[in-house]
Amino acid sequence: MQARLATAVRRLREERGWTQEEAAHRCGMTTRLFQRVEGADVNLTFTSLARLCEGFGVDVVQLLKSSA
Repeated sequence: MQARLATAVRRLREERGWTQEEAAHRCGMTTRLFQRVEGADVNLTFTSLARLCEGFGVDVVQLLKSSA
């Protein structure tokens, strides 16, 4: 699940043409945490998942569907 979610987050970021730093800022998290999300190196909390969704302008269902 982590790897699929990481792939989805990377895809969304690249589709928008954002750097990791810009995406992290838009998602309200540190660049290091965002890098760990994309690297599937962290277990996301609900709060972090919600921040990702808000930053990318998608809902949880869309994010999880894009990771399938």
